Amino acid sequence: MNHASRKRWLGLLAALVLAALVFTLWPGLDLWFTGLFHAPGAGFPLARSAMLEAARNAVWDLSIALWLLSLVGLVLAVFGRRLAGVGARVWGFVFTLYLLGPGLLVNGLLKQHWGRARPADVTEFGGALHFTPALIPSDQCSSNCSFVSGEGSAAVVLGIALLTLRPALAGRLPGWALRPWGAAAVLLPVAALLQRIATGRHFLSDSVFAALFVCLLALVLGALILQRDARRS
Repeated sequence: MNHASRKRWLGLLAALVLAALVFTLWPGLDLWFTGLFHAPGAGFPLARSAMLEAARNAVWDLSIALWLLSLVGLVLAVFGRRLAGVGARVWGFVFTLYLLGPGLLVNGLLKQHWGRARPADVTEFGGALHFTPALIPSDQCSSNCSFVSGEGSAAVVLGIALLTLRPALAGRLPGWALRPWGAAAVLLPVAALLQRIATGRHFLSDSVFAALFVCLLALVLGALILQRDARRS
């Protein structure tokens, strides 16, 4: 493990520990932050914004499109061809990160079994269910629950995938296009995570841990797939 990789690992692990401490010691932070977007008697006004809903769907569609594109890239690699000049390992990294992150870890395990009620469903915001801290499993929801954000995790994978693809596309895209490409890789996940909070669908901690869990998985897969490729080349 080189110095840069070690710094990424240490930084991410420190962020996970810090987030766990903050949301365990001050669980009310979730209620306070969600309350910024809640209007008593009116619910979450931004949940009725057609523009935000369109933006949400656009990010979700981009995530699905990129996952499907990674599958095409892998199929072409079997026949010795490259899609957009990107090799099989990069497409394999993107495909597997989507599959294991938003697919298995988030939607298959956490959201189905953690039992945390969504913000709009808890008593503090007009619902009938009880608020529970992020890291404590609950029985307030039976499926597709709040912890962690599924769409947020997919948006974070989208950002990671865009950054991973950027070097391979540097020779194929004009220089002016690479700057907004990099900006989109950061802004799209942030916007998606905030949209889920502002519309009462997820707490702040749901978004924070969705991003951290996906980033941790990306480091593991990167070490197994991308860095192995770099060592062999």
